[in-house]
This record gives sequence, C-alpha cells and structure tokens, in this order.
Amino acid sequence: MKRRQHGMALVVVLWLIVLLSIMAAGHARNVHTDTRLASRQVEVAKARGMAEAGINHVILEMLADDSSDEIPIDGSVFAVDIYDEQVTLAVRRATGLVDLNAASADLLNTVLQACDVEEGRRPDIVDAILDWRDGDDLRHLNGIEDSDYFAAGLPWSSRDDAFVSVDELKYLPGIDQGLFERMAPLVTVHSGRSGIDLENAPPILVMALTGKQVEPANSTQRRARRIGTFHIYATAATESGTLASIEAVVTTSRSAGKPVTIREWREPPRQVLPPLAGVEG
Repeated sequence: MKRRQHGMALVVVLWLIVLLSIMAAGHARNVHTDTRLASRQVEVAKARGMAEAGINHVILEMLADDSSDEIPIDGSVFAVDIYDEQVTLAVRRATGLVDLNAASADLLNTVLQACDVEEGRRPDIVDAILDWRDGDDLRHLNGIEDSDYFAAGLPWSSRDDAFVSVDELKYLPGIDQGLFERMAPLVTVHSGRSGIDLENAPPILVMALTGKQVEPANSTQRRARRIGTFHIYATAATESGTLASIEAVVTTSRSAGKPVTIREWREPPRQVLPPLAGVEG
C-alpha cells in the first residue's frame, strides 16, 4: 500500500515538474517576445529621431545667413550626417508642385497623365477633385457629390471646401493606394498658385507639361531663395535596417518673431527616397 502511495506521489511530482517546465518555457518565450518588441520600438524611435534631426538641420541651414551648405530646393536628393549616421533628404519648394485647391482641370489632367492614368479615367478623377473642393452641391459632368457618396454606401461625403491635406485624395473614387502614391509627390495644398514653378517641379511633371527636362537651379540661386513654403522629406535607417521617413511642410520667413511655421508633419506615402525624381509604378 505504501509502495503504491509512493508511486502515485512520484507521478504527481513528475507531472508538476513537467507543468512547471511548460510554464517556464512559455514565460521565457513571452519575455523573449517582449524584449524583441521593446528593441524594435527603440530602433524605430532612433530612426525617427534621426529623420526629425535631419529635417531640423535643413531648416536651420535654410535660415542661416552665413550657411555654406548648398540646400537644393528642386527635389534633388542629398544626405547629412546625424550622430555619425546619414539621413537622406530632399527639399522641394511648394510652388514646384500642383496645388489641389488652385489648379485648373487641365493641370490636374496633366498630373494624372504623368501618373500613367488611362485617358478615359482622367475626367472622372479630375471632376471628383473639383467637386470635392468647390462649395456647392452641383456635380461636374463626370464628378461626384454628396448624394453619390451616400448612394455608394461610403461613410463620408464631399468636403465642399478646400483640401486640407493631400491624404484626402484617398477618399475620392478612382484613386487607389497605388495611384495615390504616384500622385502625392506631385501635388500640394500649400502653394496657393494655379500654376507651377517649372524650375523646381518634379522632372516627370515637367516632361508631361513641356515635353522636355528643365536644368536644375544653380547653387547660388538655391541659397538665395530659401524663404517660402517647402516640402522636406527625410529618410533614416539604423544599423539594424529599421527605417523611418517623415515629410514636413514648413514656411520660412525673415520674421525674427516667427521664422518657421510648421504646416504638416507626417509619414509620406512612400518611405524610401528619392520619391521626387520621378514616379514609378
């Protein structure tokens, strides 16, 4: 009888050991996962901090009267060193982009042409943009107004006002993620101009408008014209390969009281620079 009890006790002890081993293994696995997640978050924060530092460096150089750095404002890609790491940057004057709130239907059509949108699809998208930004409920010939959004079961309607952000393009029928990523580097909501400055426009847009390339501005012009509104793109990577990208829209002025105004600070549609030298599919 005692031998049987000892045998049962041994079995119970063995099962407890197995159970504790399983629990310990699970806990170790959870700790390992938490450690990896924490490490990943640290790497993301580091990459983002580097990208932000790169943007701030560019802003300070643009404002400095005695800066020797040649900061291109035509979208040319360059790099700066931040804590012995390189941050890739590109700066484009907002007037070199097509303003969604001011551009004519023809200019919007040219943007879509540059993005390889089929000719038959362009009128629908152009009129949808025009209907989104105008203040009435009158539908353009190929457009879409509030009732059409509701009929399609969408939980939003036309803004009937100016685009607040380029991101609002994603709410328009006919603009999927792929097309949005191709359009975003070509447009802005911050220039306030019906036309564009070809000298600082993306080459693919210049080609669509003129059929030829425009020579980039020389360094003297770049240094002399750093007051205005600019799109600044920054991409940074840590040693582990963790990537972070930021797009900032800033307005610089000669005002001592407020030399910089931040218009936007966001993640761009594409992470890897250069997003402005052309539009890939």
